[in-house]
Amino acid sequence: MRFATQTGALVCLLWAHLAWAGCEAPVARVVSVEGVVELRAAGTDAWTPAAREAALCTGDTLRTGGDGRAALVLVNETLVRLDHDTALTLTDLEPEAPSLLELLSGIAHFISRVPRSLKVKTPVVNAAIEGTEFVVAFRGGEARVTVVEGVVRVENAAGTVRLAAGEAAVARAGEAPTPTLLARPRQAVQWALYFPPVLEQAEGPAAEASRLLARGRVDAARRLLEQESSPAALALRAVIAVVLGETARARELAGRAAAAAPDSVPVQVALSYARQAGGDLEGALAAARRAVTLAPGSAVARARLAELELSLGDVAAGLASARRAAELAPDHARARAMLGFAHLLRFDLDAAGAEFEAAIALDQADPLPRLGLGLALIRRGELAAGRRQLEIAVSLDPGRSILRSYLGKAYFEEKRAPLDAGQFALARELDPNDPTPWFYDAIRLLSENRPVE
Repeated sequence: MRFATQTGALVCLLWAHLAWAGCEAPVARVVSVEGVVELRAAGTDAWTPAAREAALCTGDTLRTGGDGRAALVLVNETLVRLDHDTALTLTDLEPEAPSLLELLSGIAHFISRVPRSLKVKTPVVNAAIEGTEFVVAFRGGEARVTVVEGVVRVENAAGTVRLAAGEAAVARAGEAPTPTLLARPRQAVQWALYFPPVLEQAEGPAAEASRLLARGRVDAARRLLEQESSPAALALRAVIAVVLGETARARELAGRAAAAAPDSVPVQVALSYARQAGGDLEGALAAARRAVTLAPGSAVARARLAELELSLGDVAAGLASARRAAELAPDHARARAMLGFAHLLRFDLDAAGAEFEAAIALDQADPLPRLGLGLALIRRGELAAGRRQLEIAVSLDPGRSILRSYLGKAYFEEKRAPLDAGQFALARELDPNDPTPWFYDAIRLLSENRPVE
């Protein structure tokens, strides 16, 4: 695939724009802000609210509040996602040299495609990247490093260990890092996952649980919901199970909710997600259609219906549903995102890009408009810019198989082996029933003259 925007030129233009925005030597930019996120400039004591596209300089510190999350892109193209109650200092960052970040507290997820480009320091242990993707957590005097992909060297004065994908290590002050068994590797990034909305208006525990999920507080939401037996609570539990890859559990919970309240819109929306996760797209479509029949004025139900219609290739119906959803609620991010995908499938790239940008502004945590914007840019021939949007999408939801598949395809187009194969492997692991990574990996193998494989 030919592309007009080369990576180096893109990075230069990006950082030139950030310098114009008020930072003399920018080393990072904020790409997503949720809840309370604050910035302290180097050499100062004052904290100020951080906004999307804010420029950061060497020595700046970014912190998130109790309901906050944030995502950054560093000058060396590393992506960083911060959990709630996390503080990170940009100690020393260079585009072409190893960089140093200091995690003062909290949890951070790192994606770097340049080996040996990054070191993360905590008060008790350091993590030096030799591969691509890992999570560092420091809370209660204990640091934990978990590797998603590649290899990470974990070290302090007492010892060193090298971790491969699927491995983790724990360290405390004065103690060497110790490898530990990972029972559920996905749990390390559970806080970073995106949970689609199913409730439009709710009160009580279900509404509070929905708010917690919107900030990645999965365990807190689950504890709250397990004390409830209402259909709305069951619907939310089903969606949690879908996102966490617990497909059978999702179908069971959604089925119970539908039996108890067949005329509940949130229940039908949750049922559509559970059925889709199990590969029953026609059943998912039927549930979404029932949700719209029950509540024709629900933007959540209309947007969900549009998503499934577009997934099944009915572009005309999907466009109509997305338009109606956006008319009902112009500030509903999923409605705008679905309208963007409808335009994208009609090859109206300008209209698609505008809708995706609007959706990103409305919900900075949702990875779908980033996926759509990335695909629109790639169709324009701007492969590097599109791939960057796909990387941000993965950072916003590292547990979504389809995002990994499309990112792997972008790496394949850029001829960046073995990054492409790594993403396809992760996508298969996250969702063994999704054919997309198998298909794209087959194209990769064929291009390498391996037709039998």
